Amino acid sequence: MKIKLDRYDIAMVCAVTKETGKPILQNLCLRDGKLAVADGFMLVVREANILEGSQDGETLLPASIIKTIRSTPKRQAELVCEDTSLSVSYKDEKGDAVEYDPTLHFKPYTGGIGKYPASPDLFPKDTAKKAYIALNVGLLKKLVTCLPDNGILRIGIVDEFSPLEFECGNLDRSIRGMLMPMYVDWKEFEWHREKPEASSEPLKETTPTQEDHK
Repeated sequence: MKIKLDRYDIAMVCAVTKETGKPILQNLCLRDGKLAVADGFMLVVREANILEGSQDGETLLPASIIKTIRSTPKRQAELVCEDTSLSVSYKDEKGDAVEYDPTLHFKPYTGGIGKYPASPDLFPKDTAKKAYIALNVGLLKKLVTCLPDNGILRIGIVDEFSPLEFECGNLDRSIRGMLMPMYVDWKEFEWHREKPEASSEPLKETTPTQEDHK
């Protein structure tokens, strides 16, 4: 099986596979056409970019190796999964081979006890949501840089017109703030951008003057 790994695949592996107490979670799981990574607190699942003609399969890819892959739009990483070995090479935007050091050859994860979590079974069966909260990823990155790694973040919204408020209180001096503008349609569960209110003053009619015709 052949799949392409982009920089977002690599980033989610770097962000989540940090559970040192469970070696099996130190892997990227390729199963049922999806990539899954997990630790004791977070699970991230994404559709795998499987190349046409490849057969689907299941394997565990060591995160320590995946983290060394450098995939960019101009240098795309291509992972080949065989029965007993894995290899990574690089191709350009046209699909031609690119010489890049290091090209990798390694074996799938086989150690440890247990089975990788079945991610579909972990998601709630009841898909009805009371509301969705939309948060810009760039703003979220700014927010977490203000907080300590062991900080407990509380996020809340009062009503559909209020900003999203956050507070980190387990510090000697608590941090409190808000993110805006935001608006949520609680009935349709869809987010919309704030639009400036239309002026209530009627438009004044004007008549062209001699200066306008010059």
